[in-house]
Amino acid sequence: MPGFSKGSAFPACLKRNSREAYEEVSMPDRKYMAAVFFVAVLVTQTVGCGSSSNRVLQSIAVTPSTADAQSSANAQVQFTATGTFSKSPSPAPVTFAAPYSGSWVVSDQAIATLVGTGTGTATFQCVAGASGTVTITATASTNAATGTAATSTMVQGTASLTCP
Repeated sequence: MPGFSKGSAFPACLKRNSREAYEEVSMPDRKYMAAVFFVAVLVTQTVGCGSSSNRVLQSIAVTPSTADAQSSANAQVQFTATGTFSKSPSPAPVTFAAPYSGSWVVSDQAIATLVGTGTGTATFQCVAGASGTVTITATASTNAATGTAATSTMVQGTASLTCP
């Protein structure tokens, strides 16, 4: 029976003394067992429960939030994607490189096109002769996935660009 000494009706934590009586296991043995148990629980919670140490991208803000290319050189406007992250540094530029892979998109390429990117930036140019307002969207992976079969989610931020 678990917890009992072999051939005894008394629990294993009790042992025989020289007078055929039983006494409890010494206090140092109990402290050692309690310490082992505590460490085992701590390891299980830290490793076994899927805790993530990832720096997770929580949101993206695109600036300027509205822009008018009429007053810009060559009808070009540069936008910046700044991310709010779960760990420092935050806020910080979104690199659009692993693990924060992503892209910049314009809602209507007949009005504006992407002409260049940098670390956390994108430059859009209005198409000659076109006019209207387009939405600029920055989309990136959150880096929230853990494990080999996990899939990450995406976050996005938007801004608007008016072409003359």
